[in-house]
Amino acid sequence: MRTIITLPDQMHARAKQRAAELGISFAELARRLFEKELAEAPVQGDVDSIRGIVQGAPFDMARDGKGIVLEATSGLLTDRRQ
Repeated sequence: MRTIITLPDQMHARAKQRAAELGISFAELARRLFEKELAEAPVQGDVDSIRGIVQGAPFDMARDGKGIVLEATSGLLTDRRQ
């Protein structure tokens, strides 16, 4: 697939120079950089990756929110007073 991107002049020049240093084409350098970035990027929207983070019974934040926040921060407040 062919794609057009716009780069600042200085970035384009640096990329062309780097490709020449590596003995590859500008397009190959771009493919390698995209591949590296995409391989390291976390998958977005993967429900399985967050399953099990929250434990315990379900709660209603509108109804139980004050108590949940108080419970979560009470230890912090106690530690500060000591």
